[in-house]
Amino acid sequence: MNLHGNPLTASIVITNNDTYSHLADYRNRHIDSITKVNWVLTNYIFDIVNATRQFRYQPGWGIKNKSSGHWDGMVGDLLDDRADLGGTSLFMTAERVPIIDYISMTVPTHAAFIFRPPPLSYISNIFYLPYQDMVWVCALILFGVCTVIFFIVWRASLKMQEHCDPKDVPRFTDVLMNAMGAVTQQGEQMDAKVLPGRIASFSLSLAMLFLYASYTANIVALLQSTTNSISTLQHLLDSKLNFGVEDIVYNRYYFSTATEPVRKALYEKKIAPRGKKDKFIEKNLGVAKMREGLFAFHVEVSGAYKLVEETFYEHEKCGLMEIKFLQVIDPWYAIRKHSPYKEMVKVSLFKIREHGIQEREVGKIYSKKPECATRGSNFDSVRLIDCHVIIIIILSGYAISIFVFLLEKLVNIRQCAISTAIFTL
Repeated sequence: MNLHGNPLTASIVITNNDTYSHLADYRNRHIDSITKVNWVLTNYIFDIVNATRQFRYQPGWGIKNKSSGHWDGMVGDLLDDRADLGGTSLFMTAERVPIIDYISMTVPTHAAFIFRPPPLSYISNIFYLPYQDMVWVCALILFGVCTVIFFIVWRASLKMQEHCDPKDVPRFTDVLMNAMGAVTQQGEQMDAKVLPGRIASFSLSLAMLFLYASYTANIVALLQSTTNSISTLQHLLDSKLNFGVEDIVYNRYYFSTATEPVRKALYEKKIAPRGKKDKFIEKNLGVAKMREGLFAFHVEVSGAYKLVEETFYEHEKCGLMEIKFLQVIDPWYAIRKHSPYKEMVKVSLFKIREHGIQEREVGKIYSKKPECATRGSNFDSVRLIDCHVIIIIILSGYAISIFVFLLEKLVNIRQCAISTAIFTL
């Protein structure tokens, strides 16, 4: 366990130039978090075995060139004897296991799609949800019965009067519109001039008042509700969320080489659709888009949560959801195959973990998922997607109205033409 100052070389992966200036000062913890933790642990290994520090820096962990069979990055340094230690832990893959030795898991890190749960109106018609199906049926039956009774009582009462003007006798459509005004709390267009009609009108208005009160109380809560229906990659693929992926080397590799049908479809349809710009973006931009909502961002979760803590309002931190894409275990510390230093490094890493140093360094650099402390205390503005059903109803009503108007116009023109022809004959 004592190398008496002989040199050991560690290959370090740095994906952002900012990391060179902040490897040990715990600044910008969300950038190259895995590198910064392992860099500190590697320095402890040098101290334990009394070795002279030497470092090599690479922009990536290592990808095999299919044509030449050569590995680049940190793995290439280990294979070509340019480094003794893989100073940044890496994912365990079938291609890497035969050529390097994995010693210990040093950083419990993972990447996932993170997104704010979309509003309930994103997948459901919230204007239908306040009542159960049977309540809607009963309410419609009540409305129909009250309207018919109102029409019969009002019409019969007026006809019983001695000096009844025929113009005062309401048609059924007049009574129907009057009942609609009572249902929507917009007031009645006609005033009942007889006592039975007034009693019927009052009964309908009172019944609809209670239904209206319970409906509005529920709709306010539903407008602020979110849905948890997106819980799998298939749900993500089928959703209308926008997507982004942190622009880092292992994301580009694993997404482009995915073969499982859902993951492959997600990459080809959502991340890098043919003929369009891919969705690999910077971490800061992705988290900012995630805050706006309806955006799923694939990112190393610790770095993302640090930005969430700094940029999100308290109520925006509630309900953040994760869905994993990568089918890998936590990254492990690696060493050159058949290295004479393997047991020394393994024992050193065990000591570092047993003495709590590893847990301390991970806690200093890695951020946990923020806690939700103010759920329900803030309200968001009503969005256009919340009101799209109302817009559809308005446009549909206008379209039907215009269609009926044109139909009446054509009928009127035809009747005029027939009358003119008969008069001419």
